[in-house]
Amino acid sequence: MKKFWLLALWIILITWTLAGCNNKSSNTNTWDVIIEDISWENEAVINYNDKLVGFASDCIISENGIWNIYDTDDYSIEDVKSAINETISICSNAKKEIDNLWDWEWDSSLKDGAIVIIEKEIEYINKFNESLPYLENEENLSEEDKEIYEWIVSEIQAINQELLDANDDIVTIQDNFAKTHWFELEDDTEVTE
Repeated sequence: MKKFWLLALWIILITWTLAGCNNKSSNTNTWDVIIEDISWENEAVINYNDKLVGFASDCIISENGIWNIYDTDDYSIEDVKSAINETISICSNAKKEIDNLWDWEWDSSLKDGAIVIIEKEIEYINKFNESLPYLENEENLSEEDKEIYEWIVSEIQAINQELLDANDDIVTIQDNFAKTHWFELEDDTEVTE
């Protein structure tokens, strides 16, 4: 990657020189302009990263609405379904927003990883939605319905594992993306009291 950066600097220097901007009457130092260009590029890629993280976070955080309702003692299936529909809507919108973003310097890795997370989240929530009719009548299920319910639960667990794996993958993808595009990630894992 260092060679690419040096190549980019060389191209900027040649362009700057050919454009006549490096004449003696100018008070601007060529290196100041190059550093400003690099700083702008760095800020732009960080904004791109933050935008992707924001869209994916909106989806994942919206899932809390489902669990906040589901974890109450007096929840109704209709309230849970409403929260599920809202979460799916938020996640679908986040996926659409990410799809509409450009690839960063022909690198779609971060964008693709964020889409995988959102798609897995939607799949997980849809599968949980399939379990609701069985949860509603859990004590009165026939043997056949119990088998179907157990199959749905096993599918939910499998999707949950895929979601955990996709989360691990996106962390690696984001680290590599940051290294490739020369910016540092903030460590949000620190817990403050």
